[in-house]
Amino acid sequence: MATRIFRSLEEVPFDSRSVITVGSFDGLHRGHQAIIAELKKEARAQKYSTTAITFDPHPQVVLQRPDKPPAQILTTTEEKIALLQRENIDRIVVIPFTLEFSRTPSETFVREILHRRVGLSAMVIGHDHGFGKNREGDFATLARMGGELGFSVYEVPPFEIDGTTISSTKIREVLLNGEVEAASQYLGRRYALRGTVERGEERGRLLGFPTANLRPTDDKKLIPANGVYAVGVEIENQPGRNAEEKKYPGMMNIGLRPTFGKTARAIEAHLLDFSGDLYGATLNVHFVTRLRHEQKFDSPQALMAQLQRDKEASLKILNNNDSR
Repeated sequence: MATRIFRSLEEVPFDSRSVITVGSFDGLHRGHQAIIAELKKEARAQKYSTTAITFDPHPQVVLQRPDKPPAQILTTTEEKIALLQRENIDRIVVIPFTLEFSRTPSETFVREILHRRVGLSAMVIGHDHGFGKNREGDFATLARMGGELGFSVYEVPPFEIDGTTISSTKIREVLLNGEVEAASQYLGRRYALRGTVERGEERGRLLGFPTANLRPTDDKKLIPANGVYAVGVEIENQPGRNAEEKKYPGMMNIGLRPTFGKTARAIEAHLLDFSGDLYGATLNVHFVTRLRHEQKFDSPQALMAQLQRDKEASLKILNNNDSR
C-alpha cells in the first residue's frame, strides 16, 4: 500500500492500531533509520500500521533566537518525506510548527494529539527524545502516560559509529568542516544540495571550465565548508534526456573566488563530459569528497592548471565510486 501523507492534523484519519514515532528527523540519518527499523518491527509483531510524525518548518527555524547563528537544516520537508516514503511508512503526518504550537504542554500533545486525534497503540522514540513545551516531555513522561492510556513505549539506544553517537548536530558539524565523507557515513547516503541554475559572470566558461551557478532551493539548507569537491550531479528538468543521461560526474567550488577578488559566496558546479545549456535547470548535487581548500592563485593561468588537476582527481575518485 502506498504511503499516505497528511499535511495537517485535521486530515489524519484516526487509527487506534498505529505504532507512532515523532521527531524532526533532520537528515533522516542512521540513528533515525534505527528508530524507523524498530517502528516497523513493532508494527509487524502486532500487525499494526506505522505512523511517522514530523514538523514543518523545522522547530529550530521557528524558535531561532536573534543572538544565535541562523538555523541550518540537513533536509527540507520534501526531502524528508521522500526519504520516509522509501522506508515504506504507512502514514506520514506533517504538523505545521508555529510558536503557538511550540507552547503545547507535553501531556496535552500526547493525550489530545497522539492518543485522541491520530490514534496510538505504541510509540518508538530515540534515546534523547524530548517533546512539548520547552522539551519537558521525555521517556518517563511517555511511560507514565502509556500506563494510564494503554499504549506501550520503546526507547531505541544511541546509534554509534566508531564510538561517535550519530546525531543531526554531529552531521552539521562535519559538513561545516568540509568532511563530506564522514557525513555520508553518518547519513547512510551522500549529502545532497538542490538548487536552480542562474546566470553568473561566465568567468568559468572563459577559463575552459563552464560552471552552473546554483541558488539553493531552500535558504535554510546547510552549505558545506568552502572548498572544491568531487560530486555527482543529477539534472531534474531536462526534457529529451533519459534518467541516465541526466546524471553526470562533476566538481563543485563553494567559496568567495579570491583569485578574482570576489567577496560574495558562490556555489558553482562544473559537469564533466557535459555540453549544453543549464540555465533554469534544477540540479541535485551529491557530495563525494573534498579535494582541497579554496585558495587564491597568482593568475588565471595558474587557476586553470589547478582546475585541470582537480578535474583529473575528480574523475579518478568518481570512477572508483558509484557517484552517479
